[in-house]
Amino acid sequence: MTTSAARVPLPPGRAMAGGQNGAHAGGVVEAMKQDPGSAAACILALRPRGPGTGEDVLRAVAKAAAAGWDAGYRAVLQSGEGLALVGFVAPSVALLAARRAAAHPKAGQVVLALHHGPVRVLDGQRVAGESLTRAALLASLAGTRTLVSETFRQALAADAPRLARELDAASDVSTHDGDALYRDDMALARQRAQRRSLLAAGGIVALLGAGAAGRIARESYEAAHRPALVLLDIRPSGEIFVDGVPQGTSPPLTRLPVPPGAHTIEVRGARAKPLVVQVYLQPGQELSLQHVFPLPPRRPAAPPKGKPVPAPAPGPFERFRFW
Repeated sequence: MTTSAARVPLPPGRAMAGGQNGAHAGGVVEAMKQDPGSAAACILALRPRGPGTGEDVLRAVAKAAAAGWDAGYRAVLQSGEGLALVGFVAPSVALLAARRAAAHPKAGQVVLALHHGPVRVLDGQRVAGESLTRAALLASLAGTRTLVSETFRQALAADAPRLARELDAASDVSTHDGDALYRDDMALARQRAQRRSLLAAGGIVALLGAGAAGRIARESYEAAHRPALVLLDIRPSGEIFVDGVPQGTSPPLTRLPVPPGAHTIEVRGARAKPLVVQVYLQPGQELSLQHVFPLPPRRPAAPPKGKPVPAPAPGPFERFRFW
């Protein structure tokens, strides 16, 4: 099939525009080797559903579809009884264009089909290729939902796997060559999108719930294991032991964190009986421990070494002693 239209420019190297990946580019190169001047394109075919559908309806729906295509890489062609949008764009762009067309208020009077295959641009004025014929055939078989060819689905799977998974097998129609066909159901796609949104929202709620539960559990654990605090006032000073483990000298030690539970606190002073206290501390409890060790008695000052101790002076009657 050969159709004419306004000049249709090809992208540099005749590769598809709009996020084309390596797999598609390889197909384009192979097509160019077999038929110079050809390039893989996405084709959206539109046909009237019945004899009462006017050309103005077709053009209105086609205009809605073409709104998302770069005008530099697509053309609207007259193709048999309908129109065809041929675009050197990523398949995901073409699918979204078909969905815009299907959402048009007058889309009920139009049937839609999507195909992906090589086309040739002749003299910059005409587009030719069996892919146009294939797209027109698919449009004649389409029902209330957009009919999609196997080659388009494969290209879409390489471009946007999630969108490709939204297509449903069209078991009610077939072609003479037996290629698989698919349908794009906008209502079903919206339901799936809503389910994904609900699942995502549920996941967020679950994560928030898990986070809240984890925070509560962590706070409960920290509260149950928060250390107690022993406030020390020891004079003049003493060595502090908790369960036999030295903790330091007080002063300067005045605040001693101790894990909750039963403990033996011992304060040892120099040359004094140690203070031993049995305690049971609650989490976060503060316990004051005060103790004053008695000072050791003072010794008399020793006389200086090397000097004799003078004898005491005799009393007034010492010379009259006869015994």
